[in-house]
Amino acid sequence: MKKLLTGFFIVLFVLGSQAQIGNDKWNITGEITLPMGMGNKMFKNYLNGLVNVHPKIQYKPFKHWYVAFGPRYMYYKVNEYRIPFEPGVSNDSVYNHKKVVSMSGGMHVLGGDIELGWTNWVGPRLGLECGVRFGVAQQWFVTSGTRKYGSQSVTAAYIEPAISLVLAADEAVAYRWIVGYNFSGYNFQGYRIGSTSSGGYTAKDLRGPTQSLLVGFAMTYYFKNKRSDVFIDTPGE
Repeated sequence: MKKLLTGFFIVLFVLGSQAQIGNDKWNITGEITLPMGMGNKMFKNYLNGLVNVHPKIQYKPFKHWYVAFGPRYMYYKVNEYRIPFEPGVSNDSVYNHKKVVSMSGGMHVLGGDIELGWTNWVGPRLGLECGVRFGVAQQWFVTSGTRKYGSQSVTAAYIEPAISLVLAADEAVAYRWIVGYNFSGYNFQGYRIGSTSSGGYTAKDLRGPTQSLLVGFAMTYYFKNKRSDVFIDTPGE
């Protein structure tokens, strides 16, 4: 993983060797990050984060301050090997009794937020952004357990601080490495995914709010900047 990240940044520095963002008032960014459950121990062990997609439109009204808004979609898959077996919900294979799949399905999250933050170019192609997102999201729990015991969903507000390292590839496009932390305003417990077992977790284990660590990459396009790529600027024959 360390070699992969090192190679990624070397490539971006080479691509961005002559890059400089001129007009950075408006941009559109597409983020793809990997969510990892934190805080609540049951949430951390019962669900595995697969993807978090967050496109946003960003405007900078002042030299170092910006505001952004956009939708988000997140998906967590049930960790089928850590949830206690429940008859009628779990799948005990007739052909292989040694393999007992506890539960299937996952959690879908759909919402939107507004972000306020600080940004600064520390060089002609390297920048830093720090922001905080405030939003509301709907969580749908769709598992083999909810199909038996009844559907579960919850609407909750969330707050998400994030930091981005921005590297310009040319005069209009930049790449980002992002780290964020999401605090959602609801408490995760087993019944949300249709589990009737406590799983051995105590009230203290379940006390914390649902949290996610987000790590990933993004691509940004800055409006009103002419790209220098000759294949883009030169009309085709």
